[in-house]
Amino acid sequence: MTKDDDYVLGRSISDSIRLDAQHLLWKMHTGYELHPGIPVTDDMKIAEVGTGTAVWIFDLARKLPSTIRLYGLDISDAQFPIRKLWPKNVNLDTLDSLTEPPASLASQFDVVHLRMWASNLRGKDTMLLINHVKSLLKPGGYIQWEEADLVHQYVEGPKAEAFEREINEMFDKVGLDYSWVSRLADQIRQVNFRMIEAERKTFDHDLKHLCTNTYLLALREILQGIKGLLGSQSLLSVTELELHLYQLTLERADGIIYNWSPVTLLAQKNE
Repeated sequence: MTKDDDYVLGRSISDSIRLDAQHLLWKMHTGYELHPGIPVTDDMKIAEVGTGTAVWIFDLARKLPSTIRLYGLDISDAQFPIRKLWPKNVNLDTLDSLTEPPASLASQFDVVHLRMWASNLRGKDTMLLINHVKSLLKPGGYIQWEEADLVHQYVEGPKAEAFEREINEMFDKVGLDYSWVSRLADQIRQVNFRMIEAERKTFDHDLKHLCTNTYLLALREILQGIKGLLGSQSLLSVTELELHLYQLTLERADGIIYNWSPVTLLAQKNE
């Protein structure tokens, strides 16, 4: 296992299942795993930074030629599938993506994929991650990024709207600042990338339920993680939020919607 880190979400089996369900959500939303604007060659190398369960890597391995090398990188190996289940062209390894990558990985990849770093970058400099990715990419390589915008949300139902106000106050209290997602495209442009696509949308009507379910599960994980950031005098307010979240899950059959906004980015590193 890797060193301890300050990942605010969980890494249990239920947390891993939630990540895999989010992969389905993204796939149904975008209609692809690898962006169709990225040319595929038989000898290309693709990396995913913050790979988690490696579900995107494993899914991609089923679609692409077996000559393509796929690398899943994460600060923790806790959610990796066991090695004997890895496809032959897949490698998973630990890497802190907020530091300079090792020389062996510099300028090695045709594509680097990232997804849902929103809670991982709280209070940190987003440029650390962007420059890390830039170092991994070959000249002309692509960054494909799918992100959750937790500032511009789609919420329906009085109880859902009340909970949104409560949890946003808690996020402010513990320094969970999600506003960086709105600046992401501009920050990528600043470091010599050509922006090909930068879109923020809402989920189609038939996907709103899946987003609500997975988001409520993620919020449960985040509240558990927040407990470790607060003093004992503040734990009661978190416990109250957990109760309100549980009550909100019981309201799903009554038609509540609690969605973040999906953001998709595709950019190419200049030669």
